[in-house]
Amino acid sequence: MKPISLTMQAFGPYRDTISLDFNALEGHSMFLISGPTGAGKTSILDAIVYALYGEPSGEVRKTDAIRSDFAEPHTMTRVEFTFAIGEKEYRIERLPKQLVAKKRGTGMREQNASATVYAMEDGEWQVIATSAAAVRESVQSIIGFRKDQFLQVVLLPQGEFRKLLVASTGEREELLHTLFRTELYRRLQEALKEAYESSKQGIEENLTKQQIVLQSIPHDEDTPILTIEHVRQLLASRVPQRDVLEKQRDEAVRIVADYDALRNRWALYNQVKQSLLDAQIALDKVKAKEPERCKLARQVQFLTALKPVYELYKQHKNKADNLHTLEKTLAEAQTSLVTAQVVEAQCCKAYEVLQAQSDAMQKNRVTLTYWEQQAESLIELESTQKELDSLIKKRAEYDVVQAEKAALLGRENVQNLQHEIQTLRDRISSNIKETDRIHTVKDRLSVLDTFKTVQSEWQTLSHAMDNKVERLSKLDNEVHSAKVQLERLEHLLQEGRAYELADLVKDNAPCPVCGSLEHPALAKKPELYPTKKEVDTARKLYQDLIETLAKEQGAKESLAQRIAEAEATLDKQQDDIASMIDGFSADTFDDTYTSLRADVIRLEALRTDTEVLQDTLRHKEEALVAAEKEVSDLEKAKDTVASEAHRLDVKIGTVQAKTDTLSVNLRIDDIDTWRIKLTNLKAELSTYDEDVTKARTRLESARQTVSGDKGRVDTFTSQVRQEAESLATVRKAYEQSLAAIDLVESEFEEQLADYEQCDTYREKLKILDDDYQKAQAVYESAQKKSDSTVKPEDMVSDEMYEAAVQSRDDIVGALATWDKESEQIEDALRKLEVLDAAMGEACDEVEFLGRLNDLANGGAQGFKNVTFERYVLGAILDEVVYAANLRLQRMSRSRYFLERSDYIGGGRGKQGLDLAVMDAFTGQSRPANTLSGGETFLASMALALGLADVIQSYAGGIHMDTIFIDEGFGTLDPDTLELAMETLVQLQSSGRLIGIISHVPELKSRIPAHLEVTRGDAGSTARFVIN
Repeated sequence: MKPISLTMQAFGPYRDTISLDFNALEGHSMFLISGPTGAGKTSILDAIVYALYGEPSGEVRKTDAIRSDFAEPHTMTRVEFTFAIGEKEYRIERLPKQLVAKKRGTGMREQNASATVYAMEDGEWQVIATSAAAVRESVQSIIGFRKDQFLQVVLLPQGEFRKLLVASTGEREELLHTLFRTELYRRLQEALKEAYESSKQGIEENLTKQQIVLQSIPHDEDTPILTIEHVRQLLASRVPQRDVLEKQRDEAVRIVADYDALRNRWALYNQVKQSLLDAQIALDKVKAKEPERCKLARQVQFLTALKPVYELYKQHKNKADNLHTLEKTLAEAQTSLVTAQVVEAQCCKAYEVLQAQSDAMQKNRVTLTYWEQQAESLIELESTQKELDSLIKKRAEYDVVQAEKAALLGRENVQNLQHEIQTLRDRISSNIKETDRIHTVKDRLSVLDTFKTVQSEWQTLSHAMDNKVERLSKLDNEVHSAKVQLERLEHLLQEGRAYELADLVKDNAPCPVCGSLEHPALAKKPELYPTKKEVDTARKLYQDLIETLAKEQGAKESLAQRIAEAEATLDKQQDDIASMIDGFSADTFDDTYTSLRADVIRLEALRTDTEVLQDTLRHKEEALVAAEKEVSDLEKAKDTVASEAHRLDVKIGTVQAKTDTLSVNLRIDDIDTWRIKLTNLKAELSTYDEDVTKARTRLESARQTVSGDKGRVDTFTSQVRQEAESLATVRKAYEQSLAAIDLVESEFEEQLADYEQCDTYREKLKILDDDYQKAQAVYESAQKKSDSTVKPEDMVSDEMYEAAVQSRDDIVGALATWDKESEQIEDALRKLEVLDAAMGEACDEVEFLGRLNDLANGGAQGFKNVTFERYVLGAILDEVVYAANLRLQRMSRSRYFLERSDYIGGGRGKQGLDLAVMDAFTGQSRPANTLSGGETFLASMALALGLADVIQSYAGGIHMDTIFIDEGFGTLDPDTLELAMETLVQLQSSGRLIGIISHVPELKSRIPAHLEVTRGDAGSTARFVIN
C-alpha cells in the first residue's frame, strides 16, 4: 500500500479541512512527521487507520472521541484516504457516528456512521462497497491485513510496536497465515483429520451394525449369541425342528379337510329343506290373493262390455259441445247486425245535415272569389307597411341618449378590467414564489420512493434467502442419501466381481487378485449384485445433485451479496435522507412520506390555480384591449346618430302618407285581420268539402257492414238447425245402447272413472296370474330336489371344527415363524460376514490415517503441538529472522540477533513459532521481552523490515510499499540512532515509503522531507515541507 492523499475534517485536533497530498514529497521516500507534543502527529496515523478499519490506531483512543473539540456544530467529521495497491488506486470515505447541528431549527441531531469504498476504473471512481460488513471485507481483501496485523507490520504505533516481537506462537501463526496465505497446508491438516475421524467413525459404525444385527437374531435367552460362530451353530440346531412341524401340519390339514366335507353335506341338506319351506310359504301367499284375482277378472270383463256404449257417449258429448258453440256464434252475429244497423242510421243522419248547409257554403265561395281579386292592391299595401315598420325600427336604433349611455358604460368597463388585471398579477406573483419549492419537495419524495423500493427489494431478497436456505437443506439431505446409495452399490459391485473371480481360484495356484497361494476365505455371492449401469446411474445422480447443490450455493451467495448491497444502499439512503430531512428515520418514514405527498398535492393544486389565473389574466388583458377599442368606436358612433335619425324621420313621413292612401281605397282598417278572415274562409270551405266526402264514405261502409252481418246470421241459423237434428239422432242411439245393458245414464257415468282405468286393471290381473304360475313352478322344483337329497349320518359340532381349525392354524403359523426366523438368521449371518470382512480393511486404514494425522496435526507420532502449517511457517519465519538479523546485527553492533526457539516436544501450548534473542556477549538466548526499551525498538523495527522483505518475495498479492514508525527513536543513544538511521536510509533505494514520528532533533536535521504539524488556539494544521 502506498498513500496518495489524506483529507481530514473536524478530526482530532484538526478543526478545518486538512488535505495532505503525498505527491508533495517530490520523490523523497522518507519523511518526518514533526511538531510539538499534542499537536496531532499521531492523529494523522489515526486518520489513516480509521479510514481503513473504522477505529484509531491506539488501544487507548476510542472511535467516539475522534471528533474535534474545535469543530463547529454544523461541520461534519470526515476522513478521506486515497492509496494505491500496485497499479490500482482506491479511495475510502468514512464518517463516524456524531452529533451535528440541525439544518432547520435549533438543537443537535445524531448522524449515523457511514463508509464507502471506491476503485478507479477506466478513469472514473466506481463504488465497490457501502455497508459496514462489505467495507470491512473489501479493505481486508485489498490491503491483505486485519487491523491488528496492520499495526504489527505496516504501522508501528507508539508504545505498541513490540507486539510482533513478543507475540505468542498462536498470534504469530495467525499473522503469518494471513500474510503468506498458507491456507493450503491448513486445509490439508483438516482433510487428514477429517479422513481419520471418518475412518474411526466407520469402524465404530461397523461394530454398532454388527451389534444391531446380533441383537436382531431370534434365540433363547439361555443361549447367548455373541459371535458369527454362535449364529452358525444356531442355524444347524434348528433343522430337526422343521421336520416335526411339517408332519404335524400335514395331519392337522387332513383333519380339517374331512370336517369341511362333512359340514358341506349337512349345509347342502339344510339348504334344500329350507328352499322347500320357502317355496311353500310363497305359494300360500299367492293362493291367498285368489279372491282378489277373481274379483278383478269380473270387473275387467264388465268394463270391456261397456266399450260400444262409451263410443256413443263420446259422440253425443262432442255433438252437444258443437251445438253450444254454434248457438253462441249465432248470438254474436245477431248482436253485430243490430250494432251495424244503428251505425247506418247515424251516418245517414249526418250526411243529411251536411246537405242542408250547401246553400250557405255557395255564398261563401262567391265572397272568397271577390276577396282574391283585391290581392294585388293588398300586396302593395303590405309591402309599404313593412317598409314603414322597418324605417321606424331603424329609427329606434339611432337614439342619442342611448349612445351616450353606451359610451359611459364602456369607460366604466375599462376601469373595472384594469383593476381586475392588477389583482390577478399580484396573486400570480405570490403563487409563483410558493410553487418554486415544488421541485425540492418532489426530489425529496423521489428519494423516499427509491428508499421504499430498495426496502421492498430487500424484503423480497430476504424471503428468497429463507427459501434458498430451506432448499439447500433439502439438497444436503438428498446429496447425503445419494452418496450413501452410491457407496453401497459400488461396494456391492466390488463384492460381486470378487465373487466372480472366486471360480478362477485353484488350490496351490496364485490368487488372480492378491497373488497368494493360500485361499482361506473366498468371496461369497453378495445379497445384491448391481449392474455397472445401475452404479453409473447412481453416480450420475450423485454428481447431478452435487452440481445442483453448488449452483444453489452460488445462488445463495449471490443473494447474500445482493442483500448486503441492498442493506448498504438502505443505510446510505437513510443517511442521505436524514441529511436532507430533519428528524428522519425508518420509524418516521410513513409520516414524512405522507407530509411530503400532501405538500406536493397542495403545491400542484396551487400551480394549477396559478395556470388558471394566468389564463384568466390573458383573457382579461385581451378583453381590456377590446373594451378600449369599443369605447373609441362608441364615441365615434355617437356623433353619427343625430344626422342619421333626422334623415330617417323624413323618409318615415313619406311612406306613412302612401300607406294611408292605400288603406282608404281598400276600405280595410287592419290588413292582418283581413288576411285572417280570408284564411279562415278558405279553411271553412275546405273543411266542409272534406266532411261531406267523409260522411258519404262512412254511409256506404255502414250499408255494406249491415248486408254482410245479415248473411252471417242466415248461415249460422241454418247450421244450428242441422246440428240439433244430428244431436237428436245420436241421443236416441245412446239411450238404446244403455237400455241394452240395463243401465240408466247416471249409473253409466258412475262407471266412467273405472272404465278409464281398465288397462291398469288388466295389468294387475296379469301380474297376479304370473305370480301364481311362478310360485307353483318353484314349489314343484323344490319338492323334487328335496325328495332326491339324502340326510347325512354323522355330525361335527362347531366346537370340534373350531378346535381342529385352531390346531391347524397354530401349527402352520409356527412353521411360518420358524421359516421366517431361519431366513432372518441367514440374512443376519450374511450381513455379519460382510461387516467382519470390511472390519479388517477399516482397521488398516485407521492405522495408516492415524499416523498421517498425528504427523500433520502435531500429535504424539510427529512434532508434538507443531502442525504441518506451523512447520511450514517456521521455515518462512527462519527467512524473516535471517532478513531481520541483517539489520539488527548492524544496529546492535553484532551483539544481538533473533532466532527461532527449538521444539521442546512437550506441554499443551502451540509450539514452533516462538522467537528468542541471542546475546553474543553472554552466548545465551533469552526471551525478547527481557530487552531494554531501545533494544526492543531496534529488534521490533528490524523484524518488521525483515518481514516486509520476505512478504514482498513470497506473497505477490500483498504490497509492502509503506511503513510508519511512531516514536521509539528517543530510547536510542546517539551511536545507535546513527546506525538505525543508516538502516532506514538504505531502505529508500527499494522505493519503500517510510514515515516517522519523533521528537529527536537529529532526525529533523537528517530527514529533509517533513510533514509539519502546527498547533493553534483554534486547532492544528498540517502541511508538507521540503528543506
